[in-house]
This record gives sequence, C-alpha cells and structure tokens, in this order.
Amino acid sequence: MTRFLLLAAAISVLSAAVLAVASAPESSGGSLEPSAATRQPSSAHATGYASRPASRPSAERLYPVLPTVAELAPPAVPQTDSGLGIYPALAAPQRLLVPSDAAVDAARRWARRRPGVVSFAVADARGGVRGLAPRRPYPSASLTKAMLLVARLRALAAADERLSDAERTTLGYMIRLSDNAAASQVFASLGDRPLEALARRAGMRDFAISGDWANATLTAADQARFFLALDRLLPGRFRAFARDQLATVSVAHSWGIPRAARPRWRVFFKGGWRPQEDGELVNQAARLEQGSRHLAIAVLTRGSPLMADGEETIEGVTARLLRPAPPASTPLPLTASDLSRSERLRPLEVFATR
Repeated sequence: MTRFLLLAAAISVLSAAVLAVASAPESSGGSLEPSAATRQPSSAHATGYASRPASRPSAERLYPVLPTVAELAPPAVPQTDSGLGIYPALAAPQRLLVPSDAAVDAARRWARRRPGVVSFAVADARGGVRGLAPRRPYPSASLTKAMLLVARLRALAAADERLSDAERTTLGYMIRLSDNAAASQVFASLGDRPLEALARRAGMRDFAISGDWANATLTAADQARFFLALDRLLPGRFRAFARDQLATVSVAHSWGIPRAARPRWRVFFKGGWRPQEDGELVNQAARLEQGSRHLAIAVLTRGSPLMADGEETIEGVTARLLRPAPPASTPLPLTASDLSRSERLRPLEVFATR
C-alpha cells in the first residue's frame, strides 16, 4: 500500500511539472521562458543568458542577390558572387553537354591513328558542330538511304497519301536490310530534287547528287545535321514508322555507333559501305537519345584495308565521344572566350554496292 501511495505521488508531481511547462507564456522571441526550477544559476543570468534576444540572420545574409546572366557577360565582371562563386553553367554552359571538350579531343587523337582517311562530326541541340575534318567530302554509298526514307515520306504527306503495305515493305528492306534494289525503286519515284530540298531544309551545306543515290557526295557535318533534325523533318503521321525502321536495323549491320552507344542511348542510324580502289569505304551516322538529351554523330572513313578497320574506327570514335563529362564538383578553369561567346562483308549482304 505504501509503495502504491509513493508511486501515485510521483506521478502527480511529474504531471504538475509538465502542465507548468506547457502553460508557460511565450516570450517575444517565440521561445518558452525557463521556469524557476530550470533557470540557469545567477552567474549565467549575470552574463545575459535569460535576457539575450534570439538572434536571427537576415534574409540578405542567407540569400544574397544574384546578378542576371546578362550582368555576368562583360569580361570585367569578377569571377566571384557573394562568396559563393559562379556556377560553370553560367560561364561555360557548353561544357556541361555531351560530349565534353576532352571527349572530342580523345576522339580526334583516336581517329588520327586509324588506317585510312577519317572524318567525324558531332552535333548537339544548340546547332553546334565539332569534329575532325567535318566538311571533307565522301561518296555516300548507302548512307543516302536514310535521306531517301525521309524524302519519300514527305512526298506522301504532301500528296495526302497513305503509306501502303507494299511501300512499308520496300522502305523496310531499304533501311533495315540496306537493300539496294529497294533504294533504287524509291529513288525512281523521287529523283534528285526532293533530296536536294531535304538537304537544304536540314541545313546541309555540301550535299550534292546527280542521278545516282549511291554516289551522292556528303560530309560528316551534313549527316550530323540531318540526323539531329530527323524528328523535325519527318511528317508527324509517319514519324513513328520512320523512327522504328532506323532503330531496328538488322543485327548484322549494327556495328560502329550502336555497338558503342547501346544500351545507354537509344540509337537511330544508317550505315553505308563498299570496296573502292583505295580500300574500303565505311560510313555511319546516327541520332542518339537519352531521356531529354539528344545529339547526332557521323563518322566517315575511306581507304581502310578491311571493312572491319572502318567498323572499329567508327566504334572507337563514338565510345570516346560518349565518355561521361567530369563530375560537376570538379572546378573548370574559365577563359575570356567562355564569357564572350554565347561544329567485311556481312551474311545479309547480297549486293555489291552498299
């Protein structure tokens, strides 16, 4: 009985203390005034413990006013901002995109060591093109077939015609199996002018054709521009069909860019290859998508002893271009220009020309 009374008394005292704390008035600083039982000793009170107001940092100290991008443009602007520093995205936004400058340089070094003559171009969403000899002309071989696909679909849309089952088959053979007879059939319905008009619309500067789709002249820069603009060039009602053809090229032809980029990137591509007097001509161009990011790569080669050499060259260039950029935490040196600026035969191959 005595134990019960002692326990009840302890609970009563504890409850009273809790109620006293809960009912204590709020101070002007928003904190509870300490009770007599919990107040600091007189020595602490003498130093101002109980009467010192709560310190609140001002909004200006927590959130300094940041200058606008326009204010950061002049070279005379100091490269600091209220002690926080300028983010690389404000001073050098191009360095945050794929590929990085280091990746492009690595691809150039690789291409220069490869057999034959090599050119490549990579284009990003801002319209810039970088690479190695990107405007050097090459024979097209089957690389023109992607342009034939788009030009034919544009012609159907302009005439308000549907895509028949027979034409679906023809276009599928031309793209997925690189069938030359199918390409010649499509070209016979078009001729040179629709391809020339398509090249102008895509921003291609050096494309030339004269009655022969397999011997058109093109450059890496132009093919990168074409594949980058692919969705814009395709009529809306045929876009899904064309993208599906370019994404499902036969496994036997999926060397080079798709081998280096998949599965991290979705790849829409076409290649062209054939033997020539000076060696193998091996070309490939592609549009790459990764979420909201997209870019285009074109690699053109000629004079390789073997087709396998050209395939390896294209794969190596692509692998180096797609290497991840340095981590965002790595400081990037800024320059004045950063602030002042706002390019083997395969089993399914049954035709001599590719």
